[in-house]
Amino acid sequence: MGVERWQWFVAVLGGLLIVTALPAQSILRRTVTVQAGNVRLARALELVALDGGFRLSYNSRILPEDSLVSVNAQGGRVDEVMRGLLPEAIIMRESGEHLILARRTEDRTRHPLSGQVMDAHTGVPLGRVSVVEVRRSNGVTTGPSGRFELTLKGEEEGAALLFSRVGYLDTVVFPGHMGQELLVAIRPREKVERLEPICLHDRCGVEDLGVARLLVPAGQFDQAANLGFVRRAPWQVTLVPGVGTNGEVGAATVNAFSFNVFCGFARGVEGAEIGLGLNIDTRDVRGVQLAGLANLVGREVHGAQISGGINHAMRSLQGLQLGGFANVVWDTLAGVQIAGGANVAKGRMRGPQVCGGVNVALSDVDGSQTSGGANVALGDVRKAQFSGGFNFGRNIEGVQFTLGMNAALGTVGGGQIGFGANYAREVTGGQFSFGVNAVSGTVRGGQVGAVNFALRSEGSQVGFINLSDTITGVSIGVLSVALHGYHRLDAFSTDVLPLTLSLRTGTRAFHNILGWSPPVGEDSTWAFHYGIGTEPRIGRRGLLDIALIAEQVNEGWYWVDAVNIVGRLELIYGYAFWDRLVVSAGPVLNVLISNWRDPDTHAWLSALAADRAFDQQEHTDLLTRAWVGWRAGVGVRF
Repeated sequence: MGVERWQWFVAVLGGLLIVTALPAQSILRRTVTVQAGNVRLARALELVALDGGFRLSYNSRILPEDSLVSVNAQGGRVDEVMRGLLPEAIIMRESGEHLILARRTEDRTRHPLSGQVMDAHTGVPLGRVSVVEVRRSNGVTTGPSGRFELTLKGEEEGAALLFSRVGYLDTVVFPGHMGQELLVAIRPREKVERLEPICLHDRCGVEDLGVARLLVPAGQFDQAANLGFVRRAPWQVTLVPGVGTNGEVGAATVNAFSFNVFCGFARGVEGAEIGLGLNIDTRDVRGVQLAGLANLVGREVHGAQISGGINHAMRSLQGLQLGGFANVVWDTLAGVQIAGGANVAKGRMRGPQVCGGVNVALSDVDGSQTSGGANVALGDVRKAQFSGGFNFGRNIEGVQFTLGMNAALGTVGGGQIGFGANYAREVTGGQFSFGVNAVSGTVRGGQVGAVNFALRSEGSQVGFINLSDTITGVSIGVLSVALHGYHRLDAFSTDVLPLTLSLRTGTRAFHNILGWSPPVGEDSTWAFHYGIGTEPRIGRRGLLDIALIAEQVNEGWYWVDAVNIVGRLELIYGYAFWDRLVVSAGPVLNVLISNWRDPDTHAWLSALAADRAFDQQEHTDLLTRAWVGWRAGVGVRF
């Protein structure tokens, strides 16, 4: 079995490593229908761009525009159609709705280029503008004065520069002679009313995370925001953000395989990413991330995040998060979270959370929560919660189990077991605790605890103290009180005491009896008692009081500092008048247990039934005396 489990784990991990998914549709993957024969190459390219809904940018000197071509595309992909029209040396790059053409070259000649970027309307220099050489993905960002310096490689005519900034239209420039100063004016987008971004929990992306702002230069965040195109790389190696095989455009690159030494920063991953320190991606990760410290993803994760520290996905996650310290998902989680410290799912969760510290779900959990410390679900939990300290949820369809306290603001369908305390509005399945059970609504299935409270109990209550408004079952305890339950106040006489006042509370099936006998006789004897009883019906108005009572009798006006208890087994017949007034009488079996004796003579001092006992036993420190007596009285139900 161990080998089979190991093979299963390897198979699952292997599957996660090769998980990929189709990215959002790009220009090159769109389909077009174009038919033209013997037209100029420039016209054919124009027709493809028109049908594909994109803009085409290129330097006319790199293409034989006047050559005649024919195109016959019926739902063909843009990349395939364009490749059939263009020379082999031409490369294509996307940027937003632009498709840029440049010429590939093996020339390694370096051409220094400098210039300045300004607003086309105001002439004000613009900082934080991304300047990217299209054919080599080499790039920089402009400084506060709008100036930039860039070294290009290859022949001059093949170069194409993309200027991009948030709030401005992308601009493609084909520089002439490299020695000249390049002045570029970019046009702002049409003015629209500014709307504050609506982001989940006031966070829009990884740039809002403190650790990302600390480790990633501002220029890299500018590149990620400015560059609308997605560059794909089969592999990359990064030392720190901006220093790696992808250079300055790493922020716009989706990698199939990525290795980061200290900290990596990319647009996304479609395959696998391994980091000795941190992996940071501004958009989606489809595959697996392995990090020594943390994985931070600005959008969705499809696959797995595994780290020694923190895993953080700012949109949804489908798959696995395994973190040595914490896992966080800002939106829907469909999978598993396992952490040594804490798991947090801020959206809906479908799957289990397992951690050593705290599990938190800010919405519904379609699964279970298991933790060594606490489980908190602000929504509904479809299965169960298990913790070492505390469970909290709204509605729990399964069970809540903890060594500490369970709390549910709504309904618990499978019961609550909390060694410290349990609380819920409604419970089906019962509550068990060594401490307190409390239900503000209805409990079905019973309560077992030191103290039990329920507004309505449809079952049994077993504990030292049982409190309820209404109870339909049995309440067993030292003191049971049901506001709309069983209550009876009796006044009666016995063969021992002339007057006793007694209160019965609980249920007919089982109730507590508390009583007091005032000193009204000649010898000023007084007493108090506690007992339990049951009251089965006999016919329509008849009843039988069966009670077991212990009564401390003080034979004199003073307190007897000794055990002087009369145990009574009562079998009393009663008859109810008008359903309220009860007249009762019957025999009582009495047993006196006393250690009350004269300290000098050691004579027994209790005179109770001394002349009519049918059995008396004297031991070294204890006297027992048994006799048959009687009880008669009246009572009122209320």
